[in-house]
Amino acid sequence: MAIRDRNIEWKRQKRVIPWSDFGIIDSSTATLSGEGSGSPVANHIGSLSLAGLSMEVSDEASAFDFQTPSIANIHKEIGVRVLYTIDVATGIVATDAVTWLVKFDQVDPGEAIVKPASALNTVIAAQADGGTTTAIYRTTSRGIINADRLDVTAKTGIMTWLVEPDAVTTYEAGEITFLGLEIDYELELCVTSDETKDVYKDIAATN
Repeated sequence: MAIRDRNIEWKRQKRVIPWSDFGIIDSSTATLSGEGSGSPVANHIGSLSLAGLSMEVSDEASAFDFQTPSIANIHKEIGVRVLYTIDVATGIVATDAVTWLVKFDQVDPGEAIVKPASALNTVIAAQADGGTTTAIYRTTSRGIINADRLDVTAKTGIMTWLVEPDAVTTYEAGEITFLGLEIDYELELCVTSDETKDVYKDIAATN
């Protein structure tokens, strides 16, 4: 017998795609660069024995997302935040600021993969960081993909994401360190009018 959970309110879920899952693209040549070469590059954060992705203005990093489409309710908005820190030993200048650009694409089975180019419906606001403390864990404002922006076929496909420091003020080279992309969503695990119980079992081969 089915268990009805009409009296249970599910909280929004979140997941993070860490910096290490992002393909490192040399923005000057649009070619894939190994960690520690090209631009952007993997960065050891101070003396913390932790790492992130050092990014300058207009650097781009992209990632596959194989999980979000299958577990998120696409009839509700999907939230996006950039997680980052500042790697500078002498503190941060009061006028330091960065605006993060996030783009996405949905890729259905049998569809060609392209560079993420779809803008968020609500973009991420500029971050006026300032202050004097290094290595603060920073989160941006919440960008939004509107409800029903993705179509149902996205549920059996994938998403791709692109992250870029689109505008930078005062920051010097090597200071902005990308840590991950946070995605929040309403969970959808039960059978709906869009999908049957065996939706993933019944996915056909594509070539």
